[in-house]
Amino acid sequence: MGRVLRGLFEREGMERHERKIDLIDKVWCETDLPPLDAGDSALHQVAEACARECFRICETVKTVDAIMLAIGVICRRQQVPLPKGETKGEITRRALDRGWWLRSIRKAHARRFEHVAIQLGFVSYKTGVYVSDETVQRQRRRNRQNAKLLASIEVENELGQTYSLEKLAALGVANPAIRRGELMSRIRGFEEIAADLRHVGVFATITAPSKYHAVLSKSGQENPRYVAFGSPTPREAQAYLCKVWSCIRASLHRKGIRAYGFRIAEPHHDGCPHWHMLMFLPADQVGTYKAELRAYALAVDGDEPGADKNRVKLVDIEAGKGTAAGYIAKYVAKNIDGAHVGDHKTAEGWTVTTDLLGNEEITPSQRVVYWAQTWGIRQFQQIGGAPIGVWRELRRIKEETVRHAPPALKEAWRAVQKTEDSRASFASYLRQQGGPNVGRSGAIVLAKRPVTVTGRYATYEEKKPCGVYHTSNRKAVYESVRHVWKRLDKAEAVAVAVPWTRVNNCTRQWQEELKKRTAEGMESLKGHSIATENLIEKWKNRFKDGTEYEH
Repeated sequence: MGRVLRGLFEREGMERHERKIDLIDKVWCETDLPPLDAGDSALHQVAEACARECFRICETVKTVDAIMLAIGVICRRQQVPLPKGETKGEITRRALDRGWWLRSIRKAHARRFEHVAIQLGFVSYKTGVYVSDETVQRQRRRNRQNAKLLASIEVENELGQTYSLEKLAALGVANPAIRRGELMSRIRGFEEIAADLRHVGVFATITAPSKYHAVLSKSGQENPRYVAFGSPTPREAQAYLCKVWSCIRASLHRKGIRAYGFRIAEPHHDGCPHWHMLMFLPADQVGTYKAELRAYALAVDGDEPGADKNRVKLVDIEAGKGTAAGYIAKYVAKNIDGAHVGDHKTAEGWTVTTDLLGNEEITPSQRVVYWAQTWGIRQFQQIGGAPIGVWRELRRIKEETVRHAPPALKEAWRAVQKTEDSRASFASYLRQQGGPNVGRSGAIVLAKRPVTVTGRYATYEEKKPCGVYHTSNRKAVYESVRHVWKRLDKAEAVAVAVPWTRVNNCTRQWQEELKKRTAEGMESLKGHSIATENLIEKWKNRFKDGTEYEH
């Protein structure tokens, strides 16, 4: 990024890029945060320092509320959210874990880097479509590290079957091909139900106001409205679209309109998200639906140039001119793995080709996935229908288990099964549940069993799925096949990953000395009030009765 900026300033002069220079100066002055060019080792050291500072706070501060305030100050300084937890003890244990800090700081640093890249013009069709090239390389490297870790961990179930976590993950929706196939099955099921009910489909595209777009689509220049609005992030644009849809849906519900279908979030060339929505509803309600959609989507800055044409686009899905599932299939595929898409085009109509970064090919669909991973944006969402959790749970149930089940449950079980002769039918599943607008009031419900979960930060009661039941007889639970897995390696679980020593003397050699320092640190902490196990036991009592922790 720095090399490109220097070339830009040399070619065009620094006077034309005064705002970019001010932004760079501002970033350099943020000394409490990791530098934008910080590598993963530097982020490890920042996480270590934060965890160590929290340990010092717990040693010196006498009240729980004061500890919470101090942890909040550190979180704000690093621009990460306060640790989650049902109790103050759980929150504090997260704050003492350098692993929690590393995950949080990595996420915050990646988003901060990408936000600066957007403001500097490094995310656009002309520079790096959807996300910057640096973020593509970092996210690709992170995904490979995660895949390598999954491949290195083997687990065994109670039947003696052994698999790597990589193989187990490939059996579920983490596998792009399976994810795409399931989404298309669900969309096809909605379309079949709509045909049965004589409902019609409407395809809508909703775009955020121009002030959320960093780059002008035609000229490729910086958008002055974006700068004037404070340079919002893609997450802020996504929050705006979510708010718009919540208003639309509430208004439709007040009018008795229950549309159902799917929405897909994908990026413009500059990283700003927009939504595609395929919805089904009765033909006599389409006019009201379109009017509500347009009214709320244009409620903010609806009079700006081009808003009426570009902010809302509506297309009727006409019978005989192709299927609704076929119409949306390219949007599903281009946002997952690009299978069968052909030319990958942006929302603006530009064709995006495969990049070559270094010696690696980066497909347009990979850039979309990295965009969603970096910003934490949910790409696909089902609207209406029955819970997908029940669908997946039914697939875990053996045939003999449902032999004497109610007819509706047996039909639903058959609907979710994929065989050599037939594919799974989401439409049949919806029929047995009660239709496309049944929501969580379906005839078949997920059964859950209370279990005690001992996690890294707390021991708590949680309800885990164990099968399904029909609402006609809630006591008859048809149990699913669930295995108990245990890790085969010899690594010991640690409740909290404590800092290595009371005083961190590690600099560049921290990676080589990790095991040695951890062992030395834990040995020196034995019997001390901040030793992990002692600390947790004292905290359990401390936060139960509200008493202060005595050193």
